[in-house]
Amino acid sequence: MDKILIIILVFTFGGCVSNSNDVPLEKCADSMFILTNELMAERLPGEAQPEAAIKEFLTQSYDVKTEYDYYNALIKICEDQKEKDPEKFKEDYK
Repeated sequence: MDKILIIILVFTFGGCVSNSNDVPLEKCADSMFILTNELMAERLPGEAQPEAAIKEFLTQSYDVKTEYDYYNALIKICEDQKEKDPEKFKEDYK
């Protein structure tokens, strides 16, 4: 019985750790998502999404957001930023 409890705790804490590693990447991708929509609003207003749609998208879980190719592309850009300067990335998106 004790072994089962330990296994459950390991999986629970393991899930928490992996999710916390995604938080800075999610913050980065979210900020880039907002920025690209703002730039789109300036250059191609008809193509930009309304602010309400952006807010609705950003309130979704990380797992749901990563179902979209565009968001995954933003995550890749953020991963590149993190790789180039990990300390700055950590400071910017803690």
